[in-house]
Amino acid sequence: MRKYIMIMMAIFAFGIQSVSAQDGIKIVTGHPDFKLKVTRCAASDKTVIIDLILSNEGTDDVENVILWACTTMEAIVTYDNEGNIYGCGSNLVKLANNPEYSDHDSGVFTILSGVPMRLSIRIEGVSTSAESIARITLPFECQAWGLNSQKPVKITNIPITRD
Repeated sequence: MRKYIMIMMAIFAFGIQSVSAQDGIKIVTGHPDFKLKVTRCAASDKTVIIDLILSNEGTDDVENVILWACTTMEAIVTYDNEGNIYGCGSNLVKLANNPEYSDHDSGVFTILSGVPMRLSIRIEGVSTSAESIARITLPFECQAWGLNSQKPVKITNIPITRD
């Protein structure tokens, strides 16, 4: 019996993806070293800004990371609590101190070990009566962490603050 329990615990431990909860928000990154935190989700009229902090909890820097905003193969897809979908053309990304949002990709970047990185996503055309982002999928491309469009980062239940 003890051996069975140990085997089941090992299977469970190795099968876990990085999942965290933050005030009802659920985040699945797909890798235990990759952490995300939602710092803000605010709307003004039909524009919603989601600010995130990315962090690498591993011991090594992770290079050649890309977040695809909108390409023919991959795109950020956002769903609000009213059932509306916002895809290509609606979602824009801005990494760290970049001066402008991009509708294509974040560019190739490195997530340094132990150093937080800011990411901002701007969603255009969101219904003014939407109260939350039901789900947003972020197609990161990161060979070191095994992330791609088939294994996107998923964030659910993000409340929208309106002014």
